[in-house]
Amino acid sequence: MTKMIKLKVIPLPAEGSRTLFSTHDKDALVKGIENETYLCGNCEFVLAENVIPNTYTSIVFECPECKSYNEITS
Repeated sequence: MTKMIKLKVIPLPAEGSRTLFSTHDKDALVKGIENETYLCGNCEFVLAENVIPNTYTSIVFECPECKSYNEITS
């Protein structure tokens, strides 16, 4: 069963300090076949679906729905 994880909303990181995933599409930024799905901490939009746990720890996801910045916390 997929584990749904709500991410932490953060301010926009300083340019060049973190990798930023963003898209204009209203679809998950990353899709896989594993067991964790990451949700926007603000609006619960699916940002990464069925991914391997702890793979995207240094990535910031920009939500295509509400434009908030999200990070995975351990």
